[in-house]
Amino acid sequence: MSNFTDLKNNSIKGIIFDLDGTLYKMQWFFRPLLTANLLSTCMRLPRFLKIRGTFSGIDMNSGNKLVNAICEKVASAEKCSKDEIHNWMDNQFYPAFIKILKFFRNSRPEINKTLSLIKMNGLKVGVLSDYDCVSERLTALGIDTSLFDTLTSSESFGALKPAPRPFLEIASDWNINPRNILMIGDRSDTDGLAAQSAGMHFLQITDSEQKKGFAKWDEIRSFLCSIKEG
Repeated sequence: MSNFTDLKNNSIKGIIFDLDGTLYKMQWFFRPLLTANLLSTCMRLPRFLKIRGTFSGIDMNSGNKLVNAICEKVASAEKCSKDEIHNWMDNQFYPAFIKILKFFRNSRPEINKTLSLIKMNGLKVGVLSDYDCVSERLTALGIDTSLFDTLTSSESFGALKPAPRPFLEIASDWNINPRNILMIGDRSDTDGLAAQSAGMHFLQITDSEQKKGFAKWDEIRSFLCSIKEG
């Protein structure tokens, strides 16, 4: 895990943000709110999330292969068809996920202004979320998607965090050495481990009591606005 002193001694040319818990403040009511919006299938949600979590760090080389594998395991547990789970993901889970994010708008003060300044300073900026529908979720949060060079998900790559390939592919697309990229996320076991495996710097954001090696949004925002292309 990097700190501001370490980062100031390195030439940062690109920033990759996690989305959930990073570009908005995760609140205790997130899970109840999502459950309420999936009322008719609310018992499926915890099973889906638990099974999906078993694929963390596994690189299946294809988003379709990953989603199919998840749907097969959930369908087996639910004793229903794989197509039913696919339809539930596409037509219930993700729409509910997008819908509730309006309640988390403005939980990162001046985020659009910060992103705009990072871009003006010549850095590449991207989002790599574990979950899909990245552009739609950012829009629901009131975050300007035009401020990013890359909007993608580990799910679409078929390699959930902490698999490093999505990080390395972004670095390759940007034509930037991974050691010149900073990953900002809220979890060291997924965001941090993936960034470390890819040879990138990692900065962990926190909204709870300050701990060594963690940083608050205001500190991160101030630091990001001070970086200029090296």
